Amino acid sequence: MQLKEIKECTRKALCVSKITYAIRHILITSLGLSVSVFAQSNSGNVPSRIEHDARSEDVKFNGAFIHGLSVDVSQYYQGNPNPVGEYAVSVAVNGESRGRRKVVFMPVEGRIGAQPCFNQQELTSLGIKVAAGPMTRITDKNGSADKAQCAMIDKWLAGAEANYASGDFHLDLVVPQAYLVQHPRGYTDPNSWDSGITAGLLDYNSNFYVQQRSDRFKNSDGRSVSGNLGLLAGLNFSDWRLRKRINTNWNSDSSSHTQSLFTYLQRDVPVLKSQLTLGDSTTSGDLFDSLTVRGIQLQSDDRMLPEGLRYYTPLVRGLAESNAKVQVTQRGQILYETTVPPGPFEISDIGAMGYGGDLQVTVTEADGRQKTQVVPFSAPPMLLHAGVARFGITVGKLKDNSLLEEPGLAQGFYQYGIGNMYTLYGGGQLSDNHVALGVGHAFNTPLGGVSMDITRARSELGHNKTTAGNSFNIGFSKYVDSTSTDITLAAYRYSSSGFYSLRDAALDRYGVKNDRYMVDYRTRQRFIINVGQPLWNGGRLNLSGNFYNYWGDRSSTSQYMISYNKSERYFSWGVSMSRSYSSEGRDVNSVMLAFSVPLGQSSITEKPVFSSLYSSVSHDNRGASSFQANAIGSQGDQNELNYGIGTAVSRAKNDSSQTAFNGNVNYNSPVGQFGSTASVGNKSRQLSFSANGSLVAHGGGITAGPRLGDYPFALVNAPGAEGARMLNGYGSTIDANGYAIVPSLTPYRENTVAVNTQGLPDTVDVLESENTVIPRMGAAVKVDVKTMVGDPVVLVVHDQQGKPLPIGANLVDEGNNNLGIIGQGGMAFVRGWQAQKNNLYVKNSSGVRLCTIYSNNDISHKIKSAAGAITQLEVLCH
Repeated sequence: MQLKEIKECTRKALCVSKITYAIRHILITSLGLSVSVFAQSNSGNVPSRIEHDARSEDVKFNGAFIHGLSVDVSQYYQGNPNPVGEYAVSVAVNGESRGRRKVVFMPVEGRIGAQPCFNQQELTSLGIKVAAGPMTRITDKNGSADKAQCAMIDKWLAGAEANYASGDFHLDLVVPQAYLVQHPRGYTDPNSWDSGITAGLLDYNSNFYVQQRSDRFKNSDGRSVSGNLGLLAGLNFSDWRLRKRINTNWNSDSSSHTQSLFTYLQRDVPVLKSQLTLGDSTTSGDLFDSLTVRGIQLQSDDRMLPEGLRYYTPLVRGLAESNAKVQVTQRGQILYETTVPPGPFEISDIGAMGYGGDLQVTVTEADGRQKTQVVPFSAPPMLLHAGVARFGITVGKLKDNSLLEEPGLAQGFYQYGIGNMYTLYGGGQLSDNHVALGVGHAFNTPLGGVSMDITRARSELGHNKTTAGNSFNIGFSKYVDSTSTDITLAAYRYSSSGFYSLRDAALDRYGVKNDRYMVDYRTRQRFIINVGQPLWNGGRLNLSGNFYNYWGDRSSTSQYMISYNKSERYFSWGVSMSRSYSSEGRDVNSVMLAFSVPLGQSSITEKPVFSSLYSSVSHDNRGASSFQANAIGSQGDQNELNYGIGTAVSRAKNDSSQTAFNGNVNYNSPVGQFGSTASVGNKSRQLSFSANGSLVAHGGGITAGPRLGDYPFALVNAPGAEGARMLNGYGSTIDANGYAIVPSLTPYRENTVAVNTQGLPDTVDVLESENTVIPRMGAAVKVDVKTMVGDPVVLVVHDQQGKPLPIGANLVDEGNNNLGIIGQGGMAFVRGWQAQKNNLYVKNSSGVRLCTIYSNNDISHKIKSAAGAITQLEVLCH
């Protein structure tokens, strides 16, 4: 073959390839599924790919290739046309994600499809530097420019372009590097922080616990009954958040007791990266002990910083030998109560009220035995990034249930990062009879992060006594790469005999209601440590402990937990040693050996009844021993149902053995979480019920859902999508009013809220199943999910001569919304046509109306008779 012939064949092959592509496109769009996807584009789907200045050569199809049919596909010469409107798409700038955003697509002269259009504020929020105005603005049909200076990105910046991939709902912006604003990792634009809607909320957490053991209780029947109800009521309006938290505790041996934990009105101050609080608030525990104050406070919020330092959050770990009640208190106030099944437990969502007030964790076993441990609540070393500042200003009255009289106080704190290696901080306290000043610094070394500070205090105590003293504090944290050792927190504090903290001085001067609130009173030395160490054999060693001694005649205390855990091929095991103290105040040293064995194999469609077997044996220094074995399982697509059954045997020194059978169940329902535990033994019985959830009142009604806590949540509105489950929604589903609650969003960060469309009725299509929000702290963010509700139907459309309409013609409703596209044989897939009252119009590629399909009661009746199933009907276009 000659070279000339080869070139000619190549040219013909390319031509045939283009024709084949065009024919294939027509055939595909003739199918109902492809037509339905495009037909809904103007109602919520997003436009097709844009290849600005780099798109392939236009492909024109000659309709004469299809004999006997009329074809009008000129609107596809440059790919799928892009409808005008605003659409939610994921955006990336030079390959870096900027989250999911609303983008406006506008018609552009010389282009068949609409193009993405941006104003200056939108580009700035994407981290792109722009000039005062675009080189050319996009104008509407009347020739007037958009008020927001909407323009294609290449009109704002020379050399920039936009590319859209419709299959991925993704818009990629390519921008010269010189036009990019450099932000720290994890940065979000404060202008994008969402304050949410006006809404009222009620969050509840309840626990009911019954024990029976004849030789332990004073009641003639040996029964003890207790209950706890925690409520958080709130109202969000404008940028403000009103909250009130109360706790009611009831016991059969005493009357009920209700505590008002706090009431406050709060809002963000973004320019200062802080929160303004009116009412009850807690001071930071960075330099002085944390205190609860009723007054006014302006305090930095580290969560507003991009990947900045975060406050230290307490983590409560422990071991339960039966279905046990766990109660967490801080300075006499009950913060949290729940019931846990046998085995190790971990609680991280306590919502403590400060940093300097240690937490008391009391574990009440099914047979009435109690174990108590103290969890220190202290801030980590104080290093900040260069140029980052933190501050706190508080004026008000000390709020402490342990005090007979509550003095007024003012406190200030300031911290500044001079460099990434060095930070200075200081502050002062002024109260009715107490003055304190503190100063410190933090620095980074090859050995780890170190903070050191000194506080000088002068206090007027009871009986006209005046004292002064100093307190020294050293903190340390380090991750050792060579050994993978993680020292989360190691802190040592020494206070001289004349040093009184503000709370210590108030307790001495005004008196105390109950000495059980004096866990951390007059501490002389305090040492806290948390260390984790992976070992060479795949195991991990963890150590956490706190050691106190006090001024006066109080004896020293120490508590710790050392654990070793390792996963083998077919099971995992661990051994731990711990110290807590009993209800009589005596130290209890115990050792435990535990095994966990997986059972069965899970599949997509089926799960075993029990997924694992947990067993443990323990012994303590009082001569008590126990053994337990529990089978654990879960069911549901998102493990909504969790349950377990087991047995336990225990024996105390000089006592007979106790045996018990126990069970527990917990269900994450669409309206909350509900659980129960029970055990029956030869010497004791136990039963508990728990429930937690929330109610949110808003413009669309009242919606029930999972527990909210203090964090922001999403109120999802998906009309007609009843029963659709929220992904990562803690069991929540769309209710009959079209609403659902998604809790536990991360404030000031991008959060994805998504709907799982599986199980939806055939009459509903979810057009946008995913949205991205950036909520403020405590905000109720409304997320509107676009849906199309209506019976599906395939229309076979003919003109008045009985001929099929041209392939590629569009079906639009009276609002000019595109409902479908004519395919082969005049067939078009349509959803949501109100045939009893609305007409349909057929338009060609140029937007010229060709004919009208008039409303018809008979057609409407046939569509409704199909009860959601796809039906085919012939209609006439006049």
